[in-house]
Amino acid sequence: MRIGTIGLLLIVLYSVNTTAQQPRKGLRGDSASIADARAMVNAMGGMEIWAQIKSLHFVHEWFPWQRLDSYVENEILDLTGSRSSAERKSEVDYMKRVYSPESKYWVIKNGKFTLADDEQFNTSMARAPFNFYRLVRAVAVDDPFYEIRFGEGDIPGTRRLEFYGPDGKIGGWVILNSRKEPIVKATPDYRYTLGPLKRFGNLYVPAWGVYDNGTTRFEMISLVGDNQPPDASVFQPPSGIKEKK
Repeated sequence: MRIGTIGLLLIVLYSVNTTAQQPRKGLRGDSASIADARAMVNAMGGMEIWAQIKSLHFVHEWFPWQRLDSYVENEILDLTGSRSSAERKSEVDYMKRVYSPESKYWVIKNGKFTLADDEQFNTSMARAPFNFYRLVRAVAVDDPFYEIRFGEGDIPGTRRLEFYGPDGKIGGWVILNSRKEPIVKATPDYRYTLGPLKRFGNLYVPAWGVYDNGTTRFEMISLVGDNQPPDASVFQPPSGIKEKK
């Protein structure tokens, strides 16, 4: 009887030890930083809702300092893969920019079609997983692609949530306020200070953003989430179009 009890105890201890040694599935990183990331998603509408969203359609108005015209930009963003279609228009200018693994990176600017070179395409593919809204959904679905760590924020008294890819390189970061709302979004290429969260349907996203040096700002006009990915045709160049040089 005593031997049986000891044997059972050893089995329990072995099971506990084996479980403790198993790597965590899902988001990688320390538990405190992951908890803050989840709190951010909850502040933006909730983990359950963001986990179901597979695409976003949002409209920004942009105000670049060096242009006489502002422009309105419609973007369709695939949250399940590296695909985006953004169309911007003003009274004097038109441009459409699209990237996807299938159709590469292409642009139509005032009627001129251009296919980007491989370097520009590869850069956009590497940067795409760290789009702010892709990070929000990644937290909601517990995506194992990402590791989250704390880093020192550049605003006194803050720290930033840093997002790393499987290669161990930082791709983006977010700074939260005391309510766990995002007030900064950034990558190694840009940094935006963000305005307060604004409700669009069941989602809460920054109402505006200002580029780090103040040269450009945007305002969110509308945003709609969808539980289906975008139609693949959205990312295809118009039929029959040829590159103009």
